[in-house]
Amino acid sequence: MTPKDFTAQEEQMAVCLDELGLRYSQQVQIGKYVVDFLVENNIILEADGVFGHYKKSDKKRDAELLELDPNIVQIIHIKDQEKEMIKKRIMDVLLCQE
Repeated sequence: MTPKDFTAQEEQMAVCLDELGLRYSQQVQIGKYVVDFLVENNIILEADGVFGHYKKSDKKRDAELLELDPNIVQIIHIKDQEKEMIKKRIMDVLLCQE
């Protein structure tokens, strides 16, 4: 994917991760899945958009991702669109890891 293929929410999430000084990769292949962001090699961030995804299929996918990569400690689905809310959500998640 090229940067123009990213959603506005993904672009905002990348800006927030950059501002927080976090190491991350975008559009990472894990097994048969591609995750939006792999942060610090152990947290997956998914840009779900305003309407979110299907909870049942997300749960199944999340469980499979956790099985595929034992280093993954958490998968976070972010619906927020506004930069400061995205940044706050990311910070909340990271503070829980410490």
